[in-house]
Amino acid sequence: MRSPGQPLSLQARAMKVLIADDSEALVQRLTSKLLEITGVEIAGRASNVADAIQAIRQTKPDVLILDIRMPGGSGIDVLEALKEDPFPPIVIVLSNHGDRQYRRKCLQRGARFFFDKSVEFHKVSEVLRTLTDTAK
Repeated sequence: MRSPGQPLSLQARAMKVLIADDSEALVQRLTSKLLEITGVEIAGRASNVADAIQAIRQTKPDVLILDIRMPGGSGIDVLEALKEDPFPPIVIVLSNHGDRQYRRKCLQRGARFFFDKSVEFHKVSEVLRTLTDTAK
């Protein structure tokens, strides 16, 4: 486990990524892209807020890719729940709601990155490549 602010230590294992998004098409596309990155393992997926919180607690991912709008609440609810976690994952918010208000709320609540699905989808792979390269 890593302490808050401590870099990932992935010497003997892959970086575990959890995807929380209710769009099956997006999850498939994202999974396909992420599996092209050496050192990345898909730890699981969740399609609603309750399942996302449960999956985070069970899988203890290094990285969480999180949508804003999901059944049962919002990604912001998930970010709030992560405040209780002593070792929260790095959160990448990937949403169709890319306006400043959502971006600010997510970053204030602990997301490290916020990308608009329609124009910044490719940045998720770039960030994960950087994280895996840095952890080597």
